[in-house]
Amino acid sequence: MKWLDTGQIQCTPQYKLPKTLTFKSIVKGLSKGLYTEEENINDLEYKIINAVANLDNVRFWHRNTERGQGFRINGYTRYNHYPDFIVRLTSGKTILIETKGDDRDNSDTRDKIELGRIWANKAGEGFRYFMVFDKKQMDGAITVSELLERLKEM
Repeated sequence: MKWLDTGQIQCTPQYKLPKTLTFKSIVKGLSKGLYTEEENINDLEYKIINAVANLDNVRFWHRNTERGQGFRINGYTRYNHYPDFIVRLTSGKTILIETKGDDRDNSDTRDKIELGRIWANKAGEGFRYFMVFDKKQMDGAITVSELLERLKEM
């Protein structure tokens, strides 16, 4: 935290979305995916990204690939964080979304919320991070309905 406070840690653009991707299994029936095919997702992720994709101001979404291959937020704790989705709005804002089932509530989740918040603050006005539960309330996280309302206003 001292390094963040003193400017020794900075956000610099280093990740570029690949031109093509190959997946073992793909998701079907969703609009506005960045690629012709996107990686398969679980039921909660499908519910959330389907609702997001149906917003008028969403340009595209992408299922961030797993560890070591996709976009990561370098962690100051024991891990790097790979949010589930990257969403680009017509306003130009880039949104990172981490989905969590309502049964998930642990220190790892709290660490990711804090790391995402810090990243978004350092990355600048054009970036946001949201930890999203289906309906559960948790400090620093929002519900699916709250996410949709916030995205509509961006």
